[in-house]
Amino acid sequence: MAYGLQPNRTTTSGFDAFTNAAARMGWGTPSVAEGADYNLVRLSYDYWLLITLYRNHWISRRIVDGPAQDMVRAWPKLSSDIAPDDLSRIDKAVRKTATRAQVLKTLKWARLFGGAGALIMIDGQENELDQPLDLDSIEPGAYLGLDPFDRWSGIHPSATVCTDITKPLEFNLPEFYEIHSPSGGDSYRVHPSRILRFSGPDVPAPEHQAQQYWGISVLEPAYEEIRKRDNMSWNLLSLSFRASIIAMRNKDLAQMLSGAGMNTKALQGFHSRMEAVNQLLSSQNLMVLPDEGGLEQINYTPSGWDAIYGMFQMDVAGASGYTVTRLFGRTITGIGQSNDADERLYEERIAMEQDDSLRPQLEKLYPVICMSALGEVPEDLDFTFPSVRVLTEEEKSKLSSDTMASLVALGNAGYLTKPQVLKEIKQQSDVTGFGTNVTDEDIETAERDEDMGLGGLGELAGGGPEEQAEPQPSAEPEIEPVAER
Repeated sequence: MAYGLQPNRTTTSGFDAFTNAAARMGWGTPSVAEGADYNLVRLSYDYWLLITLYRNHWISRRIVDGPAQDMVRAWPKLSSDIAPDDLSRIDKAVRKTATRAQVLKTLKWARLFGGAGALIMIDGQENELDQPLDLDSIEPGAYLGLDPFDRWSGIHPSATVCTDITKPLEFNLPEFYEIHSPSGGDSYRVHPSRILRFSGPDVPAPEHQAQQYWGISVLEPAYEEIRKRDNMSWNLLSLSFRASIIAMRNKDLAQMLSGAGMNTKALQGFHSRMEAVNQLLSSQNLMVLPDEGGLEQINYTPSGWDAIYGMFQMDVAGASGYTVTRLFGRTITGIGQSNDADERLYEERIAMEQDDSLRPQLEKLYPVICMSALGEVPEDLDFTFPSVRVLTEEEKSKLSSDTMASLVALGNAGYLTKPQVLKEIKQQSDVTGFGTNVTDEDIETAERDEDMGLGGLGELAGGGPEEQAEPQPSAEPEIEPVAER
């Protein structure tokens, strides 16, 4: 017999919510606030709505394109001990196949529709798409680039999912994909190892299955805020038309409009006369006034609407995860105000999305490019994403000065050799703009000099061996010999 507390298997319902029936406040009370509700609406299913927003609405387009462009603009830098010429060959293969542009397009469609995929095109393997990708089967120069598809036009996941936990990039995801040609002709079954898969914001398991194992559109959480902002904008435009109204005074107007004094024909005649007066006023600035009539101008000056409109812009930016500065092209002005904190948060978010969504796909793609360009995959192949921030000339100058001083100090202390210092300078040249004239030949020459025991960091520090200072005489006074007596 087991001793201790036994679980209570009786199921009961519990309620924990504030309510005040007398004041009609809280849960379940007949109040205006309790009349609100939230319904499940899958806007990502509305294909033509998303296309319309992306094509015709500039805010929606920026929400989709902006982060994707920043993620790809900060393209990763390869780090490996292979020869600089081999790194250049890899970069050349990326440029010649327009890989960056195709990755950017796939990211855009994934953000707009909630999911997209890019087929890795390898020459000579057109009939092996349903087989797992074997790196050893890739011939030199066989990588031809990427072919992007969005989730609704070109790529469809299978109903079965991968259950192999040794494949983390494919586990619990579709086991195969069906690729359809843009012309609507043939379709191909493709193994997921040949697909770069990009997904929109994730959702819980039931919705994940309802979305066919894709995510949702980035416009879906921001859609209601976009509609509020657009309605506010149109209301402001309508108010501007009513800011100045011309009113005409007529003492017989009340009698004319009464049921006793005006029949249907007379009412139509009144409307026709007023339309003619309005036409004359608009085209010829002429108005005919009745006897004892008058003309007045009523002006309406709205106040506070700019602050309310700004709050709607803030809501749209918050819902989209995009900063107000980047989304609307406006900056915060005023003494002591800056956008540094917002930009810092945005840069951290882009860096996180690069690691979460872009890095796994590039780790699948770069071995293919290496096999095509080099015939092998370097064992220490890795890459890092640079910062999204674009430095000013002053920031570049300070960064290059600090970097150079640190490298020279490390070199003089013996922690870095001259070839290593030159490599670091060349690697940082894309960011700092300093050291762009350092070539691969310079690095190779420095390596040969290092092997021969020549060179050093004297010329980098500001002087060679011939410019070193002469040894100083000893500070001890010379002792004169004692004269013999």
